[in-house]
Amino acid sequence: MALGEVIPQLLDAGCELKPSLLGRLSGLSPEEHRELQGAWCHIPTSRRLMIVRAVTGMAEDNIEMEFTGLLCAALRDDDAPVRASAAAGLWETGDRTVISPLAAMLVSDESHEARAAAASALGHFAEMAEAGKLIERDAALVQQALLGALEDDAEEHAVRRRALEAVAPMHHPDIPGWIRWAYKSDEPLLRQSAVYAMGRTCDPAWVPIVEYEFGSSVAAMRFEAANAARELADPKTLPHLHELVTDDDPQVVLAAVHAIGGIGGVAARRLLKHYVEQGDPTLSESAQEALRLLDADDGEFSMLALEEQ
Repeated sequence: MALGEVIPQLLDAGCELKPSLLGRLSGLSPEEHRELQGAWCHIPTSRRLMIVRAVTGMAEDNIEMEFTGLLCAALRDDDAPVRASAAAGLWETGDRTVISPLAAMLVSDESHEARAAAASALGHFAEMAEAGKLIERDAALVQQALLGALEDDAEEHAVRRRALEAVAPMHHPDIPGWIRWAYKSDEPLLRQSAVYAMGRTCDPAWVPIVEYEFGSSVAAMRFEAANAARELADPKTLPHLHELVTDDDPQVVLAAVHAIGGIGGVAARRLLKHYVEQGDPTLSESAQEALRLLDADDGEFSMLALEEQ
C-alpha cells in the first residue's frame, strides 16, 4: 500500500488503527518521512498519541518493525505527552542520529515528563558508550546531557533520577557521589533509583548496600535490589535472593528468580531446578525461562570459544 493511501486513514478519526495499517509506517524512505511529517500535525492530538504508543508496542513485539524515523519526528510534536511517548519508544534503538534530539529534549523541553523520558532513552547509549560502540563525540554528548540534568538543583526529581539511572554505566568520577546523594535522599523514588543505578555500574562495591535492601520494608526497594543483584552478578547474593523467592510480592519473587538466572553458575542452576520442581506454576514457569536463558548464554559462549580456537 502506498503511503499516500495510508495518510488519509491516519487522518480519519473513524478509521481503526490496525497493525496492518500502522505496519506500513515501518522503514519509511526519506521521501516518505517528509510526506508523513507534512500530514502529521493535521492528525488529531489524541490520535497521534495512539499512533506513537501503538507503533512502540509493535516494535517491541517484532524486531523487524522499525519506526525510529516516525518516533524521532514525533519528538518535535506540539503535545507534551506525544513527545514523551516518542522518547520512551526510542529507549532501545541504537541509531546514533537520535542522540542529538534526545539530548536537546532533555536540556530544553518544557515538559518534565518529556525530559524524564529523554533521559531514560539516553541510557541505552550510555551502555553503548561504555562498550566502545559510540564515537567519542556522541559519548560526550550523552554524558554531558545526563550529568547536566542530574547536577541541576532546580530540575524535577523525576528527571534527575532518570538521568542518574541512565548515566550510571558511564565511568565518570562524579557518578558514585551522585548515587550516594540519591540513596541518602528522603525521596523514596530517588532512593530506589540509586539502588537501580548501583546495579548498572556493575561495581561490586555496591553489593553490601544491595544486600541490605533485600530486607527493606518497601516492596519496590526489594524489587530494585533484586534487579541490581542481577547486574552485579555476585554469587554471594544467591542465598539472599533465595529468601526473596518466598516474598509476599509476586514482582519481587520474579525479580529474584531472574536475578538468580542472571548470576548463573552451578549453585544458581540448582536453585532454579528446585523452583521448577516445587509445583507453584508461576514460579516454575519463571525458573524454566531463567534456565532456558542460561542454556542459551552457555551455547553462545561455547560457540565463541570454538571460533577463537
